[in-house]
Amino acid sequence: MAATTSAAVTESPGLETQRKEIESLLQEHELCAGDTWYLVERRWYEQWKEYVVTGDQNSSSFPGQIDNTELFEELDSYHLKERLVENEDFVLIPAEAWRNLLAWYGMVDDQPALERKVVDLPSTVKVEVYPVEIFLCLHSNMENVVTAQFSRADHIHTIQKVMMKQFDVVEGAETRLWMKSSDTCCERLRNVHVNVLDSSLSSGMTVIMEMRNEDGTWPSSRPQIIRNSVEEQESYRGQPGVCGLTNLGNTCFMNSALQCLSNTPPLTEYFLQSAYLEELNFTNPLGMKGEIAEAYADVIKQMWSGRHYSVVPRLFKTKVGHFASQFLGYQQHDSQELLSFLLDGLHEDLNRVKNKEYIELRDADGRPDQEVAEEAWHNHRRRNNSVIVDTFHGLFKSTLVCPECRKVSVTFDPFCYLSVPLPVSKDRVMEVFFVSLDPVAKPVQHRLVVPKAGKVFDLCSALSEMTNVSVNQMVVADVFNHRFYKIYHADESLSCILDRDDIFVYELSSGSVEGDEVVLALYLRERSHYRDSGSGSSSCGTSLFGHPLLMAVPRVQCSRNALYHLFLQRLA
Repeated sequence: MAATTSAAVTESPGLETQRKEIESLLQEHELCAGDTWYLVERRWYEQWKEYVVTGDQNSSSFPGQIDNTELFEELDSYHLKERLVENEDFVLIPAEAWRNLLAWYGMVDDQPALERKVVDLPSTVKVEVYPVEIFLCLHSNMENVVTAQFSRADHIHTIQKVMMKQFDVVEGAETRLWMKSSDTCCERLRNVHVNVLDSSLSSGMTVIMEMRNEDGTWPSSRPQIIRNSVEEQESYRGQPGVCGLTNLGNTCFMNSALQCLSNTPPLTEYFLQSAYLEELNFTNPLGMKGEIAEAYADVIKQMWSGRHYSVVPRLFKTKVGHFASQFLGYQQHDSQELLSFLLDGLHEDLNRVKNKEYIELRDADGRPDQEVAEEAWHNHRRRNNSVIVDTFHGLFKSTLVCPECRKVSVTFDPFCYLSVPLPVSKDRVMEVFFVSLDPVAKPVQHRLVVPKAGKVFDLCSALSEMTNVSVNQMVVADVFNHRFYKIYHADESLSCILDRDDIFVYELSSGSVEGDEVVLALYLRERSHYRDSGSGSSSCGTSLFGHPLLMAVPRVQCSRNALYHLFLQRLA
């Protein structure tokens, strides 16, 4: 950009010294990309050359202050004329020569120094006489447009800083830029570390800056809000991070992985502090040009803004499907597969290593594990260095022994995920109903912890500890539809009893069911009357109800009258 220069004129050396010094600087300096050169009006420069050869300060050839008036269209705007030709309209001098001339002769008041960068174009290295002239504005106020000039060698980050200063954007605000070439074409300037030339930004285009909203969204891509109104959502203030993710179909596999990562403090703090912006890797062929990292950052910033009941991760889902076609659509998928893709994608998008070097691995050769592990980790970090490596990667030790020569080979391999078996419980919780001999006591439900591979005897033993009833006085039965479905023997496996079965354990009066006692089943049946609406006649039927009973009865009491009295007593 043009900058107004004012400097006090210092005492000039002799004219011959001036000539030799400037000629020497012109001969010594070659065009080098990134260097600064200056435009000087040819008429003034030629007059200066004549002056230092033939004149003195009192001669008519004295050039006076540096004056570039003839190079400008209008003095008020100091806009450079179009199609100026080097060595006809102006000459180019290196920065050091310019500083000397400025110090010796000064410059016409208020004229800007015509500072220009040397740019490395695809076919040549040249001084950029005509910088890129673009229009700058904010997304929130696109009527307020500012015109600015930038060198093709300037980085997009320079434009970003100029815009933040020009539009009084608060320091630390997260911003992003859009490049607009027409009314319908608008493209993100994702990589702020590339120069203007490589970003395809040219004169006449508009650069738009937008700031992230307090709720984590961007004004240009506000997601759908699952509430009655935008105002209701904006007025909500909740606990940051305590935020739901809307199911877009069968996307619970994705939402569960996002919630797990969201509650991984080191990773979430990294994104909330916008540290990822300085580490986006746009050139990694294994990455996704930073798009997955940006999409993930948007979700995290919305979830931790404290402004949402829930977030709709539609844009993130679309981006995932774009780079991993297996996740297109809204079918159910494996959550670990999605997590694996996401962590790998974030790692490559944020890899601090721009050029991965070839590394030749060494054998352990009996070295201590600590030394071998440190070497393996160092080699891994030389090719893989990101917040994902910092947080999730580790080393897995593998030991191989040759069955013939007995040589031991130890390697340490990096990992990001470990599949570990869930602990399998050896116990089982069973619910049973205990029916006491006491005719007044109601059946009581008990929760028993028994061996998963145990026997019916083990169930009775656990119940005996709770009821103080001997195991020998218990009979275990499966009751279904008010009748006994099965009576279990003590040595039967508990695996044949399902959790949904209604298991009743009955207390009997004796531990033996042989000899003088018999075991009888008592079913409860009720008689019901109903009238046939067609014929008007009445009918009756019977149906079972309640739970059946088991009774150990002495054989001598098995007469009709004796059983009747025993049953009445039991049913008291």
